[in-house]
Amino acid sequence: MVDSQVAELIRVLVLSGGQGPPRDWTRLCAEVLGVDGIAISVASDGTELLWFSDERSARLDDLQFTLGEGPSVEAARDGSLNLESNLERAFGERWPAFVPAAVDSGVLAVFAFPLRLGAICCGGMTGHRRRPGPLGERAVADALTIADAMAVYLLALGPRDTGPAPLAAGTGHPGGSGGGTGRTTGGGFGSGFLTGFGDLHRAEVHQAAGISSVRLDVPLPDALVRLRAHAYASDRPILDVARDIIGNRLQLPRDPAS
Repeated sequence: MVDSQVAELIRVLVLSGGQGPPRDWTRLCAEVLGVDGIAISVASDGTELLWFSDERSARLDDLQFTLGEGPSVEAARDGSLNLESNLERAFGERWPAFVPAAVDSGVLAVFAFPLRLGAICCGGMTGHRRRPGPLGERAVADALTIADAMAVYLLALGPRDTGPAPLAAGTGHPGGSGGGTGRTTGGGFGSGFLTGFGDLHRAEVHQAAGISSVRLDVPLPDALVRLRAHAYASDRPILDVARDIIGNRLQLPRDPAS
């Protein structure tokens, strides 16, 4: 039986139409699931953050976008369920770049649920905690119910691109081949679908990639990889790097190794 709070979250989601749920929906979702924050991203040339409950959740998603690895990346790309209850114990195992950076940011537990309908995976829903400890069975069941409803909601809204996810989507560290599989259980959403949700969280990143593509005379996906690599190498938030490029305070080197 679906919990009444979960049922209400799903009802609000369904009634929100094509504009997405109201701003406080993710915050209420985090409260119901017993996590400190939550973020929802879709597969679209990698992952695109749609909604988040707080700035820490957004930064956690940006970190994974930059590194090309992490529980949210795997959930959206592979349709995998990733429940990491103690990141401090995960050093040297999965996600070698993500784990220490997440712990340094104060995140000690991450729970990533795929947005999946049958064989189609269209994104991920990720909750985090600032303390270690597992989610209870009821919370996991509730999260899966919400994730399934979100998948149905998103897939009903717009067309998807088909085909495998590109390298820039997160098949390892930026600029390298990494350790990901590159496989996907479904197509991502095209840019036309995403524009229906207004200003995207990483809109400036894509703008900066476009500027760099012209300046460096390289394809747009290559420019995005270089932007991610620069953010990673300089240990800066990718949004800050993007804003410096847009403001003509930074130009990416023509030789990505320089």
